[in-house]
Parts: sequence; C-alpha cells; structure tokens
Amino acid sequence: MKYSLVNENDVTVLKIEQNRATFETTKEFRQNLTKLIDQNKWRKLVIDMSNVEFADSSFLGSLITGLKKITSNQGDIRLFGLQAAVKTMVELTRLYRVFEIFNTKEEALNSF
Repeated sequence: MKYSLVNENDVTVLKIEQNRATFETTKEFRQNLTKLIDQNKWRKLVIDMSNVEFADSSFLGSLITGLKKITSNQGDIRLFGLQAAVKTMVELTRLYRVFEIFNTKEEALNSF
C-alpha cells in the first residue's frame, strides 16, 4: 500500500496514497504500521483517508491492529477525510465508537 509520512509538531500524519484499501495490500500495511509504531515510539498518529474511495473490512482491521499497538504506548490514532463509502463502512462496523473521526486535518491535529 502506498502512503506518505509527515511530522507536524509532535504528531505523525500518515496519508494513504491510493483510492482502494483492500485485502491485497492490507497485510503489508498492517506489518509496516505496527513496525513504524514500535520503531518510532509513536503516541500521536493521524491517518489521512481523503484519497480512499473504498476500504474493506481487512483494512479496517489493520487500523484496529495499529490502534492496539499505539495504545500500548499510551498513544492514540485519529482519522480524517473519510469519503462516503468509507464512512458507511465505518458506521456499519461501528468503528466510530473506537476511533475519533474528523473532517479536516486541522481538527484531527488539534484533538491531541
């Protein structure tokens, strides 16, 4: 899965750089995400989903894996920029109860 990383103050912003987040790319993304969290001792992570037009349940599961890893470091993950189909999937799976979700990057960054 293609993504980019930027640090803004003490928050890491991970931007998903493709429009489909599916099973085919999820395993690699999950492994990379947990490795990056461990190596960098991230505690504040914002994931930019604005490019993602479709996300399946395996991708959402990888976000949960990342959340478990970062919360073990007393950190948290925030999401922003969910498009309609992704937002529907998050609502169906009730992940809005697990993740704080914002409309803009600024809102997500300021939530920490």
